Amino acid sequence: MRILEVKRPKDWKLFHRVPHRIYADDPHWICPLEDDVQSIFDPTKNKAFQNGEAAVFVLLDDAGQPCGRVAAFIDHERNKTLPYPVGGMGFFECTNHVAYADALFETIENWLRVRGAAAVDGPVNFGERDKYWGLLEQGFDPPLFQENYQPRYYRSFFERQGYIPFEQVLTLKGPTNGIPFERMKALAARIRQNYNVHLEKYHPKHLDRYARDFCEIYNAGFRHFPYFKPIEPDQIRRVMQSAQPILDPELLCIAYFEGNPAGFCALFPDINPLLRPFKGKLRGLNILRFLWARRHAKNMQIKGLGFGIHPDYQSKGVMALIVDFMATPHNLSTYQDLFLTTVRGHNTDAVSVYLKLGVKVDRVHYAWRKALLPGVVVEPYSFMKVETE
Repeated sequence: MRILEVKRPKDWKLFHRVPHRIYADDPHWICPLEDDVQSIFDPTKNKAFQNGEAAVFVLLDDAGQPCGRVAAFIDHERNKTLPYPVGGMGFFECTNHVAYADALFETIENWLRVRGAAAVDGPVNFGERDKYWGLLEQGFDPPLFQENYQPRYYRSFFERQGYIPFEQVLTLKGPTNGIPFERMKALAARIRQNYNVHLEKYHPKHLDRYARDFCEIYNAGFRHFPYFKPIEPDQIRRVMQSAQPILDPELLCIAYFEGNPAGFCALFPDINPLLRPFKGKLRGLNILRFLWARRHAKNMQIKGLGFGIHPDYQSKGVMALIVDFMATPHNLSTYQDLFLTTVRGHNTDAVSVYLKLGVKVDRVHYAWRKALLPGVVVEPYSFMKVETE
């Protein structure tokens, strides 16, 4: 076997072939979009490269066939806020061969040590923490868009290398007709009567203001969490512009309290079922086929970051206003289920609020951590107790 660093277009072709070998007989797997994954390692598209580095590797067997892949990355700016420098590994795929997995882990760990990492997290994303995060532990159903899906045997690879479960990442699910809209509607009516509040549905012509207000709420609401990195309006503008063909304005809003940004709803239609036939390649005519399927799709699912409330307005009933906003005939007839993704198990406040919406834990991912240097102590976050399969 040999491991090569992915740098040329033909190397990327080998990289993208690996998961098709792993999941050839798995009816649940939906291939991630190749261009989406590859863009994460494009310095012109991923702002994490401004203060970070990344490398991508593919493993070939003795016959020259791709049997494994992995990426390594480190964000030097984010590491300034941590007790010790942490690198990341992600997009790991490997056939069920221990020697191949060992070689891939050794490659990325050596790469990270050279760049000053004292520990490594994986499998995680290089950049945003709301996608491609964690090793699937529970809920081996067809994945949502940009959600990691892996075989059960991957866990043994991480355990063998001395990784331990470090962070619990939850996906919560519930039927849209199970959300307590009526109770929230009554509360929202009282809030409107007593306060100067209003909601604004997303519209492209107001993108600049939407991006600015979203960032104000998000940065204020999440700054106290570990690994927090402020987002900028330009990031939101890019996301919304790229998502324009699929987004539904009925799922996106900003709530204002006394004229100030107070909360947001950030949900999107889950497009993964529509992507299954394209096998990771959304180019050329496939784009037109996808857009046709999106336009005529029925009984879809909602997924997303969920909701954010500015700390100054967390006791003002803003959440009720947002839930009431979602209770439209369009939403209830179009979307069967609501998925709230990448909810950290140690974020007990968010979990408590979400459970009141009638959702339950549907699947669980673990981000694993390993110390790379002597004396580094790995202290996992608290995990929420969930029923096992």
